[in-house]
Amino acid sequence: MNSIGGFREKEINGIPYYIHTLLSQTDNPSSGKIVTGSGGKDFPQPQPLFFCPSLRLKIEGTTRKHNGHYNVDSILPFDTPPTFGEVRSTAKNFCKVPVVSLFWCNNKEPSFDGFCCGVCRNKKLGTDYYFCPTCCEMFHKECVESPLEIKQHPSYPFLSLQLYSLSDDSWDCICCETGVHGVIYYSPTYKLSMHPVCVLKPIPIFINHLKRHLHPLSYFPKQATLPCNICGLVKEFIPTYVCVRCVFVVHQDCIYFPSVIRISRHQHRISFASSLPFGKWSCGVCRQKVDSNCGAYSCNKCSDYFVHPRCATRRDLWDGEELEGVPEEIEIVVEPFEIIADGIIIHFSHGHRLKVETSKVYDDNKLCQACLLPIYEGNYYSCMDECDFILHDECANAPRRKYHPLHPHLLTLKVVTKEYDNYTSYFHCSACGRRCCGFVYESPIEYPGFRLDLRCASVFEPFEYQGHEHPLFLALKPQELQAAKCQICQVESGYYNCMKLNCIECNYIICFRCATLPYKARYKHDKHFLTFYDEKEANDHSDWCDLCERKITHSSHTGFYSCDDCCTTLHIKCLLGDLYMKPGHTIKLSLEAARILSNNTLSRPFCRNCKQRCRYKVVFKYLGGTYCSLICLHL
Repeated sequence: MNSIGGFREKEINGIPYYIHTLLSQTDNPSSGKIVTGSGGKDFPQPQPLFFCPSLRLKIEGTTRKHNGHYNVDSILPFDTPPTFGEVRSTAKNFCKVPVVSLFWCNNKEPSFDGFCCGVCRNKKLGTDYYFCPTCCEMFHKECVESPLEIKQHPSYPFLSLQLYSLSDDSWDCICCETGVHGVIYYSPTYKLSMHPVCVLKPIPIFINHLKRHLHPLSYFPKQATLPCNICGLVKEFIPTYVCVRCVFVVHQDCIYFPSVIRISRHQHRISFASSLPFGKWSCGVCRQKVDSNCGAYSCNKCSDYFVHPRCATRRDLWDGEELEGVPEEIEIVVEPFEIIADGIIIHFSHGHRLKVETSKVYDDNKLCQACLLPIYEGNYYSCMDECDFILHDECANAPRRKYHPLHPHLLTLKVVTKEYDNYTSYFHCSACGRRCCGFVYESPIEYPGFRLDLRCASVFEPFEYQGHEHPLFLALKPQELQAAKCQICQVESGYYNCMKLNCIECNYIICFRCATLPYKARYKHDKHFLTFYDEKEANDHSDWCDLCERKITHSSHTGFYSCDDCCTTLHIKCLLGDLYMKPGHTIKLSLEAARILSNNTLSRPFCRNCKQRCRYKVVFKYLGGTYCSLICLHL
């Protein structure tokens, strides 16, 4: 069987579509028709059998290694056809029987919970699946049937799309804008890369969607220069439909934009409008101009809030729920504490009574149990039963549930210090990338993996950062985050996986890791507050750290703290240590538990790794040795 694919006109439920088929099927006059067997009975033409994609990838990997391309080229042409019986493999312990089709759900939209394709590792694409009885993996129908080449795709009639194998995860589909793994369709001439599901999905020739347009819309393949009347953008790789009588152009996915949604960047619901009132409007997400002649989402309660349709329906902002006709639920506020008497509370995180107090003398050992930062000034709550439980006033008032601009679902405040097996858990903050033992805002169980520490959870738009004269916003698009460098630490997003805030009036960009550092902090040997400065301002201050006695510039673009009255200057880590690591706790690492201890002995211990005196606030006891930081622990 020839492993070249093409698109032909066929009907699905009486509606004409462009549907992908293997050319050998379409070239056979009897393919897809009823054939007559013995006894005069009619039988459908048998369909081809397909390899398990795991075997195809195994053969490709062996070929790469044999040809000297193993882990050298990130993308190479695929050579193994999908149909069973065309290739004889000597691979041991791999799938030797065809995959079994699983068209049990007949979904119009991807909705199979728990599914993850064994090839592309994508969970949200596709509607039909295959199952391999040998390796017990499930696959997208398109990932299984993907031919080596596709001739004359309806959207690109002059291109030939070839199947390539990937050795890394750095490729994104231009259509669905998600990462692609394993295999990809690629055109080297136009640098066009697409997920097999996006390439092979049927394309309707006509669309009749009265909610968006009164007349039927016709598929128009030469869409490279046509701006969409709804999103206002030119998207040459997305199927485009036109209404000639109205001179109306629309992308296929724009036709089905939801009517009413809720996004994480706004407190109210927003509704789709085909046009806007006259005026100069900016998008509430990307902060760019909104064309009043195109479609947009607007807020009925805020007269000046508008969002581009593609910004509003981003996966990191919208929860995917259509809310048209769904009544708004009255949010039940769960208070974080119960008031016992004037200035006395019982917080949900602690079983004893807490009493409000005012900080008078700075104590380096008084740490808030929620954010794990010292009590510098102002009111705080301390335990009345002689334990060291302390909370900042603002941390004690942190809501039990809240929406945050970085996540589309409601987050819940939890205490991460509950012990299991004599260990204390810690988490990675999804905004700044730091490890933390304090309180955490966590996404629902059905959307796991997103966590915020209390400092990052307090960042909202517009963010008034004391180190910059203009307000900051989360206006960078996901594809812009990787290349955006923080003004302070000069680190791109990929290193710490940090989110970024940016100024829409100038080019100032700062990551959450730097933006959430205390702008003013205290040092036990200075009676004044120390202020955070960018390393570029080092010439106006002492160039030596008072603790480690090294140059400030030795910190490699991380900023520093300095007292303008006493000329005290300290590296960030020398002043704050490993932020959010709690003394007295034990965290579970790969081989054994690591105990976190205060570094307050008369003689500072030597670090087993860097062979220097431990100078930070805490030390780590691990495998019989002492380590000065998480970096020395190789975490």
